[in-house]
Amino acid sequence: MLIASDIQKSFGSLSVLRDLNLTVEQGEIISIVGRSGAGKTTLLQILGTLEKPDQGTLSIDGISPFALSSNELAKFRNEKLGFIFQFHQLLPEFTALENAAIPAYINGGQSKKEVDKRAMELLDYLGLSDRAQHKPSQLSGGEQQRVAVARALINHPSIIFADEPSGNLDSGNATELHNLFGKLRSDFNQTFIIVTHNPELAALADRSLTMTDGQLISAK
Repeated sequence: MLIASDIQKSFGSLSVLRDLNLTVEQGEIISIVGRSGAGKTTLLQILGTLEKPDQGTLSIDGISPFALSSNELAKFRNEKLGFIFQFHQLLPEFTALENAAIPAYINGGQSKKEVDKRAMELLDYLGLSDRAQHKPSQLSGGEQQRVAVARALINHPSIIFADEPSGNLDSGNATELHNLFGKLRSDFNQTFIIVTHNPELAALADRSLTMTDGQLISAK
């Protein structure tokens, strides 16, 4: 599913990632933990094709994304990858349904009716069907993050990258989100790579990897 080999990344004289290697299988949930400033988010951005490494190779679904043109890479990212962030980054002027549908609108491969139907199905799956026409300001923090999950799922991504997805939620909503990730893997064989400081979320992963000195060390 994903193979990263000999990834290196520096910012000026600061070496953040050093000869880093990672292989992720379909349906795996991988957590990445480590101290602040260890390079976890930088790694996630590279694996998610948002940042290029200085050296090394990345393959996702047999495709080398950094060999693509900028337009091809943007299309690949939108179609193949999903993203969930600590702060949901929903657009305030759009409804929950519209926010969930945005990546599919951008993709352009389906009619608006088809996209809206898919978005509504996801919101229903996530227990938000009665909130579809509400704007983010009318939703709780947990509901907003579930809309962000729907948005990440809308294009049937190969991998979902999550950066501190429960970091802005209270303990109850965080637990619900963690359980949801397990349900998505169980129901859809969804693959996740999650950066987190939350020990409960890290413990739910198939593998918990610790970022140390620019490399990943297996914790279990």
